[in-house]
Amino acid sequence: MANFTVSNLVAGQAVFTAKMQEAEFRAPDIAALSVASKANAANPFLADLRTREDRAVKALMPIRKPASTSGTSRTYNHTGNRGDSQVADISWSTFAETFSISLKQAGNNVLKWQEMYAASKRSAVLNILERLDAFFVAQLVASKSQVNAGGGNGTFDGTTTYDYQVPLTEKDYFFQNAKATTEFNLYRGDLIGLVDDRAKMIAERLMAQGSANATNFGFQFAGMTVVPTTRSILSGYIGSGLFFKNGYVGVIPWIPPENRKPIDPRAAMSTLGAYGSFTVPEIGMTLASHVYAERADTSALNGDTQDVVIQEELSVDLGVVVAPLSTANETPILSVGQLNA
Repeated sequence: MANFTVSNLVAGQAVFTAKMQEAEFRAPDIAALSVASKANAANPFLADLRTREDRAVKALMPIRKPASTSGTSRTYNHTGNRGDSQVADISWSTFAETFSISLKQAGNNVLKWQEMYAASKRSAVLNILERLDAFFVAQLVASKSQVNAGGGNGTFDGTTTYDYQVPLTEKDYFFQNAKATTEFNLYRGDLIGLVDDRAKMIAERLMAQGSANATNFGFQFAGMTVVPTTRSILSGYIGSGLFFKNGYVGVIPWIPPENRKPIDPRAAMSTLGAYGSFTVPEIGMTLASHVYAERADTSALNGDTQDVVIQEELSVDLGVVVAPLSTANETPILSVGQLNA
């Protein structure tokens, strides 16, 4: 070819710095899941009882005996009702993400094989975390109480939404009203407020008005931890949240017994594969890993005609637990919405 075009320089290539890659691999919103994973809400041995995916697990507890409605004096021949207990079924949902990589696909690439593998695995981890958090929040919304004794200056809608609704005139006291209704329902101290982005904005504005300001709104956050989430909580409000006592809501992660060990790299490169696990530092949760290899022609996939494809699956089973109550349709999760009119 003329004019020395065959010897032109090819496109210059260099890998972005780790800082520049952070935007693509930014951590998902796992604030809600982080709170739940640190709360010892249930007996940790419940996970140990689940020896296999199809084994049922039940949790038991006594029921509080209702107060007597007629006892006003002592008597020699008093009689009373016997106590009782209740059982709750613990259920788990499986979350799995898969990816593959071939042994030779980095042979003609700026990125190293280790970098390709790390990026693929990191993507799978982030996807699982995002799905877990969204599932957890959705479970809490579905488990919100349909029983609320009221309290504060809001009103409980016990027929349509089952939300405690704060009037617009009380917007500056949204969190005080949320605390008032939880305390009126006898949940006092160490409260968690899982709120949407609009309620977070209300909280930030009110928190900035502390005791040193002319108007003090910061007092209402004493004894309460506000946990913002990008997830949708309640619809029809200009801010909403789920409020519950810390420790009354939690998660029980589970992986199969075969996975409770480090991965064997030799076995992972066989067709039978290997089971293993690793801990995700962002949340302190262990994910299961299953890896196997197979011969393949990957020439059409940036590999070679004689290649090895490595298939990997990451997974975890998640059980969401809420402190059970004996009253029908009542849970310790109270939903609160800020009205705009």
